[in-house]
Amino acid sequence: MNAFDQMGEQIQTLRKQKGWSQKRLAELSGLDRTTIGSLERNDYSDIGIRKVQRVLGLLGKSLVLADIGLPTLEQLQSQKDR
Repeated sequence: MNAFDQMGEQIQTLRKQKGWSQKRLAELSGLDRTTIGSLERNDYSDIGIRKVQRVLGLLGKSLVLADIGLPTLEQLQSQKDR
């Protein structure tokens, strides 16, 4: 399972840590409660990236672009030096 597949679970966990219901998170984000439920179920079929970013921002998270594949020599060396 990759990070994208885990996003819904992470959204749900973070929401619960804040003590918010799906309805409360929906109100804060200006979205519908069913949209929040869809996000938590990893159902992104009709949800734009701006809505995802809005929800993640309220939860103190953001989307990040990351390189994929094998690490570079520099990355391996920097990890070794830590």
